[in-house]
Amino acid sequence: MTSTLAASALAAILFIAPPQDAPAPKDPAPTTPWHAEPVLEKKVVKNVAVYNHADATLETATVAALAQQQYEFLEKYTGGAPRWVLVHVGNKYECGFSMQTKPDPEMFLQAPGIFDTSANYAHEMMHCFMFEVGALPHWFNESLSDMAWFDSELELWKRRKEAWLDGFDRADYRSYELLQLRRKYGREYFRKVCAELRKRKDECRKVFTSSTKLDEKNELILTVLSTAAGEDVRPLFKEWGFNPRTRERQRGY
Repeated sequence: MTSTLAASALAAILFIAPPQDAPAPKDPAPTTPWHAEPVLEKKVVKNVAVYNHADATLETATVAALAQQQYEFLEKYTGGAPRWVLVHVGNKYECGFSMQTKPDPEMFLQAPGIFDTSANYAHEMMHCFMFEVGALPHWFNESLSDMAWFDSELELWKRRKEAWLDGFDRADYRSYELLQLRRKYGREYFRKVCAELRKRKDECRKVFTSSTKLDEKNELILTVLSTAAGEDVRPLFKEWGFNPRTRERQRGY
């Protein structure tokens, strides 16, 4: 875990107040048990609203400032962003998760370790950023968020060197295929992937729905990945044993 004092000091310096003419986001409706938990403190910054359900002694402003940094990194990384991301901090979440709600996406972070930005900040917020292009297949949705976490650790928070990725280079790793593409095509590759997804946003919204077969969804994903790579990546996926019809349940998904 990173130093809490260091994180607090950094966040205090980087805290950004919302513009005076920017209306604050609407509070989410209490439609789940997590939303119904009391809000001990709320902090709104430029693009992030944090709801502290966990501990009144937490510096919610610090969490908000760190989340805003993550937001700004992913905005550049993906080439777009939702106007707001609502961040809940609680004690009763079994894991971090996100939720596509209207008008603003929401993410839920576990209070223990909340000042360690590697604790789901990038992964869950990336889900919030990609809701706009439709309901991505589970394997790709989770893997793309893993790539955003990798690149955040390397580029934004600067906690790791590139060699760190070697530890995930195993066929049983859940995001094996996308990691191989990142290693082959470099750090900028998934910026290109996100740009292509946004370019095809209307097509993605039509294809990434519950009524579309998985292999059709995967075909679009392979097309996007190939365009970003500048060459057809299908032979690589075939070599890795990727089955576009059953990938939903492979490698731990």
